[in-house]
Amino acid sequence: MNQLKNFGRLRQKFSAGVDFVTVYISEAHPTEQGLSWENYGLRQHQALEEKIEAANILKREAKEALEGCPILVDGMEHEAEKKYQGLPERLYVIMDNKIVYAGGMGPFGYSVDEVDAFLSKMQ
Repeated sequence: MNQLKNFGRLRQKFSAGVDFVTVYISEAHPTEQGLSWENYGLRQHQALEEKIEAANILKREAKEALEGCPILVDGMEHEAEKKYQGLPERLYVIMDNKIVYAGGMGPFGYSVDEVDAFLSKMQ
């Protein structure tokens, strides 16, 4: 959740000229893998309704960090996850339908500071 706070600050800083969207792809810490420290008791999703509920939990727990930020939910075929190699988390900047920044794979390559620097250069 700490990274979400940083993401929330980034959104506030650039809200005048940048649209932010969060895409919920899959449960990164499913209980069946024994990685339950941050997953709120969630297992890997078996139905789209479970993914939607997990995205709602994310929105609720993130509070102001995602306030006003649309959360899209990847389908059960995982198209967004496959196309953007997003599991467990990744940051992208898309401009004019082209990827102009692709961040590293999370959690270690996930850098809000890099996106901040990139967007600052574009202003």
